[in-house]
Amino acid sequence: MRVALGCALAALTGVLATLSFAPYDAWWVVWFAFVPMIVAQYRVLPARWSSLGPAIGVGGFAFGYVGGGFPAHAAWYMKALPLIFFAVLFAAARGRRVRQDRVGYRWLPISAATTWIVVEFARIPFIATWGYFGYALYKQSWLLQPVRVFGIFGLDVLIVLVNHALALGMMAALDRRRHFEPPVRVEVRQALGWCAIAFGATAAWACASLVWPRENGPTVRVAALQPGVRPFELGKASEERDRHMLARLAAQTRVAAGQAARVIVWPEAALSADPALAYRAELGALARETGAYLIVGYVAGQRNEAVTVTPSGELVGRYGKNHPVSFLGGSSIWRGVYPTVAAPFGKMATLICYDMDFTDTPREFALRGAQLIAVPSADWRAIASKHSNFAIFRALETGAAFVKSEFSRDSAIVDPYGRVVASVVTPNGSKDVLVADVALRGGVPFAARWGDWVAWLCVLAVVVRTVRSLLARIGRTRSRAPEAVQ
Repeated sequence: MRVALGCALAALTGVLATLSFAPYDAWWVVWFAFVPMIVAQYRVLPARWSSLGPAIGVGGFAFGYVGGGFPAHAAWYMKALPLIFFAVLFAAARGRRVRQDRVGYRWLPISAATTWIVVEFARIPFIATWGYFGYALYKQSWLLQPVRVFGIFGLDVLIVLVNHALALGMMAALDRRRHFEPPVRVEVRQALGWCAIAFGATAAWACASLVWPRENGPTVRVAALQPGVRPFELGKASEERDRHMLARLAAQTRVAAGQAARVIVWPEAALSADPALAYRAELGALARETGAYLIVGYVAGQRNEAVTVTPSGELVGRYGKNHPVSFLGGSSIWRGVYPTVAAPFGKMATLICYDMDFTDTPREFALRGAQLIAVPSADWRAIASKHSNFAIFRALETGAAFVKSEFSRDSAIVDPYGRVVASVVTPNGSKDVLVADVALRGGVPFAARWGDWVAWLCVLAVVVRTVRSLLARIGRTRSRAPEAVQ
C-alpha cells in the first residue's frame, strides 16, 4: 500500500509540473508541484524503494514536457528521455533517504536546491536548458527582473527551495501525527524555519522585481516574418523552393517596411544557398528599396548560417550556428565566431534557433555590446508553445531585445525587460508579420558579466559537501577500528 501510494504521489508531481508550463500555463503550480514527490520519497515509500519518488516524478514531468514531441528522425535517446530520466534518477537517488535520516533533514531544502542546479548545469551540453523550472513563469515579467542578476539558475534555486521547504512542513505534520514512523522525525520548528527562509527569499525576490528600475533608451521598430509555409512545401528542387520563398518573404518585407520597420528578421534556413553567391543582387535591391536591415537565414551544405543585408545592399555579419541540433542531424562548420553589426540605432547580433536555448552564446554577444539580437528559427510543432519563451529569459540575462522569426509556428518580439511586445504562437501554422517598437538599453547586466555564477556556486557547495561527507565517513571508520581490535 505504501509503494502504491508513494508512486501515485510521485505521478501527481509529474502531472502538476507539466501543467505549470506552456501550453497549460498554470505557472503558480510550479511553486508546490514537487511537494508530493518529495513527501513520497522521504516518508511514504519504504526506504528501499524511496528512489521511485524522484524517478516517477521527474520522469513523469519529462514525459509531459517533451514526451512524443520529437520528429521521427530525432535520435533515439531524445525520444527515450523520460525513461532515461527515470533510470538515472532511480539509481542516483538510492541511499539519499538514509543520508537525510543520518543528518536529521537539517539542510534538506538547500542541499536539494544546490544538487538540482548542478544536475541542470551538467546536462546543458546534452539538452540545453529545456525543462528549467523558471521557464514556467515566462508570462510573469513583474516577477522576473532579478534574473538580470541571478540568471535562470537563480530563479530555479528559489523554486526548488520553496518546494522542499513546503515538503519539510508536510513531513513535520505527518511525523507529529506519527504517520509512517520514520527513524528520524522532522521537528515543526525546523520546518517552520525553512519555510520562513524560503518565503522570505521569495518575497524579497518579488519586491526587488516590482521596484526594479526600467530605463528605456532609444527605440527601434523591428519585424519578425512568418511566411506561413515551410521550404519543403514549395517544391522539390532547391532553386524552385528558394524562388518561391524569396517571393513570399520579399512581399512580407515590403509590408513590414511599409510600417516603418528598420530591422526585419527572416526564418532559419529560409534559403538553401549562400546569399552572397546566389541572391546578392535580389537581396541588395530589396534592402535598398525598403531601407531596412534584413537578417536572412540559409543553409549551404554543412553551413547553417545567417547574414545581415544592410540598407545599402552590403552583406555583413555572417554568423554560423554555434549550437547545431546534433540529435536532429544538424551541423554548422562555421561556429565560434560572434560578429556584431553597427547600425545608427545601436549594435545588432544574430543567433540561430537552438543557440537561444543556451546561456553562453547570447552572453558572448552581450559582452560584445549587442543591444538587439535576431533569432531566425525553424521549430517543429510540439515545441511551438515553449520555444519562443526562451527569448524572454535570454533578454533579461543579456539586456538585449530579441526578435525571433519562425516559418509558421512561434515568432516573438521581446524587450530587454522580458516583456513580450508582439507574438504569434500557432502550432498548426499561420502566416503573419509582427511589427513592434523595442527599447535599446545600454550596459551589460550582472548575469551576463559574471556568467552562470549561481550554478558555479552550487557546484562549489556540492563539492564541499561531498568532501566533508567523505572525511566524516573516514573518521567514523577510523573510530570503529580500535573498538574492533579490543
